[in-house]
Amino acid sequence: MSAYKNLDINSFTKLVKTCSVISFRYNIIGGLNPNEQEDVYNKIANSISENKTINLTDFQSVYVSDINFENDFKTKQFKRTSKNHKIVKYLYSKIEKHSFNNDINSESDNYTIEHILPESADENWGDFNNEQVNRSIYRLGNLALLENRLNLEAETKPYSDKKEIFKKSNCHTTNSIPEEYNDWNENKVSARQRELAKLAKTIWRIQELN
Repeated sequence: MSAYKNLDINSFTKLVKTCSVISFRYNIIGGLNPNEQEDVYNKIANSISENKTINLTDFQSVYVSDINFENDFKTKQFKRTSKNHKIVKYLYSKIEKHSFNNDINSESDNYTIEHILPESADENWGDFNNEQVNRSIYRLGNLALLENRLNLEAETKPYSDKKEIFKKSNCHTTNSIPEEYNDWNENKVSARQRELAKLAKTIWRIQELN
């Protein structure tokens, strides 16, 4: 409210974008304690009320560094909840827009989250043992944005069959998977997630704080 009342539209827009990026790095990916973040935001709100301006460097202490953000992202998992489903759809739609200029509405019911290694998988699915299955299912590298009709078609099929289904997707981050990964195992999950982390570092970024 302080920012809305005291800042011009350009400054307010910049502030909202800054808070969005910080929240994604700090809360969503980093999973850090919000207490320090709340203290910083309160101080900034008071400063805006007094000075009618913002200084982005005031956010520095709660802006997760590139190296920490990338490291957090490389190991991030999202288990099945309605909230996490929305987060992952948002994340992949942003990557899709950034990398391929392809607009996908993350709120659309036409798209859902595909688990390449299925949630019901055991050691008989592909090149995974039971421990690798448990470590891999909910990692971001194992998740993909996919049309509902194709997700239903994919179900728990082996990766060789899923590759042909992924090729039909309008999501380039998904239809490119068969070209980049001939087979699917824990190493491939990790490799894909490392590449996603590099992209995320450039998308959710505040240049003035780097």
